[in-house]
Amino acid sequence: MLKDDSRKLVFLNQKASEFYGRPREELIGQDVSFFTEPEQAARQRERDIEVLITGEKTVNEETLVDPSGKRRNVLVRKSRVTLETRHFILTSIMDISLLRSSEAQIRYLARHDVLTGLPNRTALSEELSQIAAQRMYRPEPYALILLNLNDFNYINDTYGYQAGDAILCEFGQRLRNEVGSSGTVSRIGGDEFSIILRNNPTSEVANNLALEILVMMRQPFTLTRANPMMTISFGIVMFGAENITAGEIMRRGNTALLEAKQRGKNMFSFYSELLDASSVSKRIMVKALAESLAKEGDLSCVYQPILRSRDEKVVCVEALARWNHGVLGQVSPVQFIALAEETGLVIQLGEIVLRRACRDIKNFSQLNLAINVSAVQLGEPDFGPRILAVLAEENFPPSRLELELTETSVMNANATSLSHLAKLRKAGVKISLDDFGTGYSSLSLLKDISVDSVKIDRSFVQYVTEVNDTAAIVSAVSQLGNKMHLNVIAEGVENQLQKSFLVSAGCSHLQGYLFSRPVPVEVLSTLLTTEMNMSASI
Repeated sequence: MLKDDSRKLVFLNQKASEFYGRPREELIGQDVSFFTEPEQAARQRERDIEVLITGEKTVNEETLVDPSGKRRNVLVRKSRVTLETRHFILTSIMDISLLRSSEAQIRYLARHDVLTGLPNRTALSEELSQIAAQRMYRPEPYALILLNLNDFNYINDTYGYQAGDAILCEFGQRLRNEVGSSGTVSRIGGDEFSIILRNNPTSEVANNLALEILVMMRQPFTLTRANPMMTISFGIVMFGAENITAGEIMRRGNTALLEAKQRGKNMFSFYSELLDASSVSKRIMVKALAESLAKEGDLSCVYQPILRSRDEKVVCVEALARWNHGVLGQVSPVQFIALAEETGLVIQLGEIVLRRACRDIKNFSQLNLAINVSAVQLGEPDFGPRILAVLAEENFPPSRLELELTETSVMNANATSLSHLAKLRKAGVKISLDDFGTGYSSLSLLKDISVDSVKIDRSFVQYVTEVNDTAAIVSAVSQLGNKMHLNVIAEGVENQLQKSFLVSAGCSHLQGYLFSRPVPVEVLSTLLTTEMNMSASI
């Protein structure tokens, strides 16, 4: 449309006329505006005057209501036109409602999870960045909670992805109900959620919310055919006073989450600097262990004798790994073996221990050698062939080797691993179930796989003379082993009372501090020489 220098309409097109809902003839010569709100009308009047005076074009966006009452986003362009020395204002109005709607939808999708409608990881990062940026002029406490639904793949595999999606939506709604207006709930990954707590939360507030969430998780999730129970782990980090970035806040939250997962299911953990110290220490230890595995000298073996009950003769030794690092010193087996299993270094460690033990014990022809095998080693595709290859390379008879495996590792073994055990046993290698009785399918394992020995766990042996139930279990296992023609080894024997009971209960072999602690091969040689001399003098 075109207005003269007194802002009277001199021309408008059909679209403009339709918008006004009046014929052009009635509008020409009138001072009319599309914009009926006083502020908008005043703003457009100022721009008209500005364009007439300066000749500069103006472009701005406005919102107006069309004749049907619908609000629309429009782009208003104004420019000056001179006709026969007189100035006019040319105004064009473009409807950009669809564009703005699309942009809004794109922005929404970019910051929200499509499935649950919750803010997503991008939105969480933006909010954390804003909080970190405002710390300089408005330091306030906040809490970030990172949550992870445990074993969620099981739900998808068992009930289907549609059921899994339904649980994610229900869980997100439950979290919103728990948090209310005190924070923001986001879905930041497949089975990962987050909560930012505002309104100056304290550690106590965050702790109480965590407990409420755990109570909430006791309620089964509603599905058409099932009501599955879910477990959760979450890490909590308090922040706001320190000068830290959004990335550092997330890192601390993930550190706390990892700690919670290591504690078990339905657990939560607060971030502290001690967790970082532990993580750094762990990384240092992993690097040091890898370096020690690659060279000679740091890793060694000690051996604990296993005696035959009827004559107390040493017939076998159990090889145990020891690690003495140049900087870290003597590292506890509890620490480095668990770390080796977690990182996969146990494959290399296991082979080194087997080789070392074969070399140390080979010349003690009267002794068998017991080696512990982890679930990680058992799961290796070349586990069996590799054992036999090492024995051949070290010229150690397979019939003198006994592999000790825990109930859990055997129970979780796949068909390939079980076939490896069968082939090893066919080659002469003996198989022993370690920590027997601590699992929940001990008896069925004895039926399902062929073994030569069972080791009664030290937790039973410790109280065998004090607790009737423990004594009954040991007696029952011993009797069962004898009937199945298995060696029954009691480990952790520390005193004569325990020894007497175990022998009378039918344990065929004994192991423990009562007889000897784990010792280096040189000390073992002395012990065996002394034993032989004593036997010869009888």
